[in-house]
Amino acid sequence: MELHYKFKEARKACGLTQKEVAQSLNVTTATYSRYENGLIQPDSETLKRIAVLTKTSVDFLLGSPSENNSQVDDIAKKVMPALRRDEEKLLGVYNSLDQESKTQLMSVAYLIMLKNLETQGINVQQLIEQQLHKIQEKGGEKDEG
Repeated sequence: MELHYKFKEARKACGLTQKEVAQSLNVTTATYSRYENGLIQPDSETLKRIAVLTKTSVDFLLGSPSENNSQVDDIAKKVMPALRRDEEKLLGVYNSLDQESKTQLMSVAYLIMLKNLETQGINVQQLIEQQLHKIQEKGGEKDEG
């Protein structure tokens, strides 16, 4: 029995193309199209990500005619708990940005993460240098062999 998801309705309401949604989900456009057409069902994590991306709920996305309710209920039971409110807000902000702004935001996030690690007494620069040294040593072993 074919499921009747509301993915297309939610995607169009956000002004997104199938390609844009597929890229955000790291799936092919063909795979996402199959989700929209009810030919295959996404796993619970992907379903949750579609809901966040389209600023809807999993319940909305799974809306279907009454003859499919039991199948929809089975899928809904498998869906992981909703993201925390702050995570939803952050993801919503990120998804609303253009690519350049996303890159800038990620740079700031990495800087904050580095500062956090440093306050925990972790010397990130030293860790990087140790890893580079290990890589160089392995490269030297291959050259000698």
